[in-house]
Amino acid sequence: MDILPAIDLRNGHCVRLTQGDYNRETVFDDDPVAVAKRWVDQGARRIHIVDLDGARDGVRGNAEAVAAIIEAIDIPIQLGGGVRDSAEARRLIDIGVDRVIIGTAAIEAPDEVQAMIKDVGAEHVIVGVDAKDGMVQTRGWLEQSDVTAVELAQRMVNLGVRRFIYTDTSRDGTLTHPNFDAVAELHDNLRYPIIVAGGIASIEDLVGLAKLGVEGAISGMAIYSGAIDLKSAIETIDEMTTAGK
Repeated sequence: MDILPAIDLRNGHCVRLTQGDYNRETVFDDDPVAVAKRWVDQGARRIHIVDLDGARDGVRGNAEAVAAIIEAIDIPIQLGGGVRDSAEARRLIDIGVDRVIIGTAAIEAPDEVQAMIKDVGAEHVIVGVDAKDGMVQTRGWLEQSDVTAVELAQRMVNLGVRRFIYTDTSRDGTLTHPNFDAVAELHDNLRYPIIVAGGIASIEDLVGLAKLGVEGAISGMAIYSGAIDLKSAIETIDEMTTAGK
């Protein structure tokens, strides 16, 4: 299982929101490039970036910061927030983003998801399943749909999606541990890779997710606050994986 450090961008800064609330923001660093380099130095093999302005407004607001990170590091990044159509997905892939993450468009414009897969390939597309109490949220988690997490994932599989990020939005940024039951339910209903975010508070949480068989875990607040040492966490999961072979 990979551990992906999160870089959430707002107004060019590296921030974290509690439960996705734009009014509960903590600014961790004014230099996202320095943060990305720090995570690379600690062993990260992929970085997860969210343009929070783009997620809320539908137009990416941190393009310069994203471009600077791509230029500065030599590991892949995956990017979400404001990616609503296939043209934007193509632009991102062309500038060096490895995977684009689709959230709102999966609910509001599924035809665009299908077009993205056709244009850039399923290996470069991730659908973000962001849920609260089992129901999918959209537009930067400001709106709630009437679609369940499992239902959305199954719809997307039928469109050709082959990788997902599951986030329990009520736990994101709270260090209250992942929603293991919801992760297990989604994992049991899909045969494709799942990356998990939301609530991760300890290396033990990461071990628990690895035992469920998920492909990756995204850590934000835990590594910024020091609750998890990224280097130690990566080493622990790598040793666990090696021992299980």
